[in-house]
Amino acid sequence: MLRSFFRFFSVVPALLFATTLAAGADITDYIEPAVADEFNATVTDEMRANPQPVRGGTLRVRTPADVGTFNVLLQNSAFDREISLLIFEGVAALDDYTQEYYPALAWSWETGDLMKTKEGGVLEGVALEYGDESDPASEVVFVPGARIHTFSKSDVESADADAGTLTLKEEWGGATHTGRVEEGHHVWRVNTAHDPAMAEQALRTTIAELDTWKDRRGEEELVRPFIKRECAMWFHIRPGVTWHDGHAFTAEDYLFAYDTLMNVDVKAQGKRSYIEDVTLAELRNDGATVHFQARKPYFRLFEAVAGIVVPLPKHVFEPEKFGGDAKAFADAFNEHPFSRNPIGTGPYRFAKWEPGTRTVLERNEDYWASKLPEGSVPLWKPEQPYMDRISYEVIIEKSVSLKELENGSIDVDPDVEPAQFGLPQTNAKEFTSRFVRAKYFGQMYTYIGMNNARPIFQDRETRRAMAMLIPRDRINRDILNGMAVPVTGPAWSKGPAYDHSVPQVEFDVTAARRMLRRAGWLDRDGDGIVEKEIDGRMVPFEIEYMIHTARDYHQKIADIVKEEVEQAGIRMTIRKLEFNVFAEKARDKEYDMIRFAWGQTVDPDFAQIWHSRQIANKGDNFVSFSNARADELMDAIREEFDPLRRWEMGREFHRILAEEQPVIFLEGFYSPILYDNRLRGVEFKPAQYPIRYLEWWWSDPDKRAGGAG
Repeated sequence: MLRSFFRFFSVVPALLFATTLAAGADITDYIEPAVADEFNATVTDEMRANPQPVRGGTLRVRTPADVGTFNVLLQNSAFDREISLLIFEGVAALDDYTQEYYPALAWSWETGDLMKTKEGGVLEGVALEYGDESDPASEVVFVPGARIHTFSKSDVESADADAGTLTLKEEWGGATHTGRVEEGHHVWRVNTAHDPAMAEQALRTTIAELDTWKDRRGEEELVRPFIKRECAMWFHIRPGVTWHDGHAFTAEDYLFAYDTLMNVDVKAQGKRSYIEDVTLAELRNDGATVHFQARKPYFRLFEAVAGIVVPLPKHVFEPEKFGGDAKAFADAFNEHPFSRNPIGTGPYRFAKWEPGTRTVLERNEDYWASKLPEGSVPLWKPEQPYMDRISYEVIIEKSVSLKELENGSIDVDPDVEPAQFGLPQTNAKEFTSRFVRAKYFGQMYTYIGMNNARPIFQDRETRRAMAMLIPRDRINRDILNGMAVPVTGPAWSKGPAYDHSVPQVEFDVTAARRMLRRAGWLDRDGDGIVEKEIDGRMVPFEIEYMIHTARDYHQKIADIVKEEVEQAGIRMTIRKLEFNVFAEKARDKEYDMIRFAWGQTVDPDFAQIWHSRQIANKGDNFVSFSNARADELMDAIREEFDPLRRWEMGREFHRILAEEQPVIFLEGFYSPILYDNRLRGVEFKPAQYPIRYLEWWWSDPDKRAGGAG
C-alpha cells in the first residue's frame, strides 16, 4: 500500500539538522522503530518480548468526521483513507521501517529501462551505463530483454548471490534465473542484465546516437536523449485472491483501476498526478500480467503504480455498458453506490454504514494472506487481524468523546486535542489506571492557506504581512498544550528535504502594518479597514477564514487569528463547515483563507500539492500557487534517482516557498491518543497513517468474547 497520511523519532540523527546532507545518507537513517505497547504501564518488558495475541472482540474507534466516500480512488480525507487501508490493498506492500516493497496482490514483479536509437524502435531492457545527457560522446550500455525480478523470499527455493542464481519453488514454476542476485529484507532480486548469456547481447552506443524526446521543465522545453530509467514494469497477479463478494480478483481489475484513474473526468486529479506520465498499460498474453510503460522517469513511479493504482472490482462497475463513452462512465463512477458500499480484497470487509453515526468493518475470514502458511507474506501472521470487527463511531464534540471513553462506549480516541491531554481529568490516577496516554510525532504539517488566485492575495508583500500576524507561540502555548513544532516549509521537519536554515516568520503586528502600507493597503476613508486599488477599483481588505467541525481547537485558533489580523485593519469573518463540505470547498478553491493539514512522506514528491498543473480540475494545489522555478524543481525532483541531489532540490524548493509565502506554515505536532489499557499490540508506524489496528488485540477475555462491548 502507498504509505499512502509517528512517535518513532525520539532520537534524531545528527545529520537531520545539518545544513548540507552527509554523503551516504540513507532514508532509513530518518526512521526509528516504534515499540509496541510502549506507553502502556501495565505491559512489562517480558510481555512485550513475548506477546500472546488472541482473536476476538470489537474495537470501537472514535472518529471526528463521517466518511465522505469509501471509493479509494476518490478519497482526499485522512479519515476516509484510514478506513480504506483495511478494506483495500495494493499489488505491493511497504515495510514502513525498511522502506522496502514486497509482494501483495502481485506475487512478483519486474522492472526495466527504455531505450530508443535513431535507427530502431523502443527497446525494453536494463541499462548497465546510462551515459551523461550533457555529453553526446558518453557511452550507453543497454541489455535488451533484461529485467530486474523481485520475489518474496518465501517463494524462492534457493538463492546464491556468489553463483548468481535464484530458483523459485515448484508451486511458482521452479524456474532458475541467472544474473546479479541481491538479498533484501523480505525479497530477493535478480538483475538478468548480469547474466553472462544476456550480457553478450548488450548494445553499446553513445548519447548522440540515441533518438530524442521532448520534455518540459518548468517553462522550458527540452530535447533529451531517449534513455529512460525504470520506466517499464510488469506485475504478475497472485492467483486465488477473491473480492469480498466472492468474485475472483484478476489482472483486469488492476488494469481497470488504472484506466479509471486516468479518466480526466473521474474526480481524482490529485492521485492522477502521480501516474500522469504512464503512457502504456496493457494485459499480457498470459492474462495474469499487467505491463506498464512511462514516458519519463519518476523516482516514485513504482510506488505510484503499485500503491496509488489500487485495484477495484471491474465487475461491479461494468464499464462495458458505456460503450467507450469515457465521460458517461466517469459521471457514473463518481456517483456510484460503491462509494457507500465498498468491496475490497483486504483483511476487513465493509459491514455497514450508519450515516452520521458509525461505520462497521468485519474481519474477512477468506483473506488470502491468512490462508497461507506463516511466513509466506512478510510482516503478516495467519491469525491476523485479531479483532472480529472494528466500529468507527462518529463523535464530533471532544467533550462528548471523553465521556464516551470513560463510560466504555468507545475504546480508543485517536483524535484527542492537545488541551484534553493536559486536563487534570485525563492525568488523574482514576483515569490513568484504565486508559493509556500516548503520543506520536506525525509525518504532517499544518498551514493557513491564502487563495493566491484571489486578487487580494496576489501580492507577495501582502502574504508576507499576513504571516507576521499569526502568533504561533501563543497558539502553541494556549491551544496546543506545547505539542507543536514550528515549521517553515512543506517537507517533514525531521526528514532530509527540510531546510532548517529557513527562519521562522516572527509575529510582529507593527512590522506587518508597515509591510501592508508598502503593499498599498491604507485606511483611506477612516472606517478602520485598509483598502487598496486593484484592477481599477478600491478593494477593502475583507476576508473569510474557513475551518471545519472535525476539531474543536480550529475555532479557538481562528478566534486568535481574527483578533490579530483585525489589529492591522483587516476585517475577517470565520466560516465553519462540516468536514466533507469543507474539503469540497477547498478542492473548488472557494475560500479566501483556510486552515489545512497535509501528510508527507520522509522522501517527498511535492508536485501533487504545489505544482501549477494541480490548480485546475479540482487539483490538490488548493492555494493556486504558481512559480516557474518551483515547477522546474518539482519536475526535476521527480526524475532524480540520487536521493542526496533530490533532497537538496527539495531544500531549494523550501526556500522558494519561504520567499513567496503562498501559505502561512504553522507546525508539525505530537498527536495525543487515549485508549483502553487492555488493548495490546499498539504501535504507531513511521508513516502518514501510523495507526493500522491490524495488530491490536484484547488481553481481557470478556472483551474478546464481546461481553463488554
